[in-house]
Amino acid sequence: MGEEGGFYLLGNEKHSVRLKKREARKDLKIGDSIKVFVFYNEDAETEATTRIPQTEIDQPAAFRVKNVNEIGAFIDIGTTRDILIPTREMREPLETGQVVVVVMKEDRRNRRLYASTRLTTHLSNHDINYKRGDEVEIMIAEKILIGRRVIINGKHLGVLFRQEMLRKVFTGEKMKGYIRQIEGKDITVSTQKEGMELLHDARRQILDYLSWNGGYARLNDDTPPEEINLRLKMSKKTFKKAIGMLFKEGEIVITKFGIKLAKKDAE
Repeated sequence: MGEEGGFYLLGNEKHSVRLKKREARKDLKIGDSIKVFVFYNEDAETEATTRIPQTEIDQPAAFRVKNVNEIGAFIDIGTTRDILIPTREMREPLETGQVVVVVMKEDRRNRRLYASTRLTTHLSNHDINYKRGDEVEIMIAEKILIGRRVIINGKHLGVLFRQEMLRKVFTGEKMKGYIRQIEGKDITVSTQKEGMELLHDARRQILDYLSWNGGYARLNDDTPPEEINLRLKMSKKTFKKAIGMLFKEGEIVITKFGIKLAKKDAE
């Protein structure tokens, strides 16, 4: 590291980049290490900043559109310069204030960074090593006819069907998901576990809810699915199977109007 006017020079004799002194800590001295983000400035030259962005090249992330004009839309990724989403890189027209999931890319020829909402162009499902039932992190992306496109573990594209959504989801939201099916390069995910594992989780959740609610809940086979989903975050089908399991185990009593914890005989 060296100095040049109002800049520090980072790197070595072959590869160096400038960092404005006002962006560095006051006790920085030659030989110190510092974490920076390198970008192209308004003169198409590489420059460093200590303002680390919320995303990196080829890494999907969600941002709110700051403004839109004839050349595209601009987003603030947390650095000194806003990033352009060129019109040609928009999957559909964008509006100011809209939250979008983008992939940041580098245009080396024109020496600039840009973002794209064309996820299927810039993300590919190569090297898939998931299996059915695997727990993954999913990011909710754009709406599609059958539900939502999602990004799996920050690198693969998948689909979350509308019927698998137990609540309203939002663009850019991250949540836990489970691999449901893989056909070639097509991946579908669910927000729920499968089979007995799902029922065991639901069983524990119902018991916890009853304990918290004084041992009783006005929920039964006639309760609307929306209310079960709101109170227990599970489908009505799962709820019915789980309370059937709990009843057989003697953990609950099913009444005309609801369910309650069974009284245990003192040992």
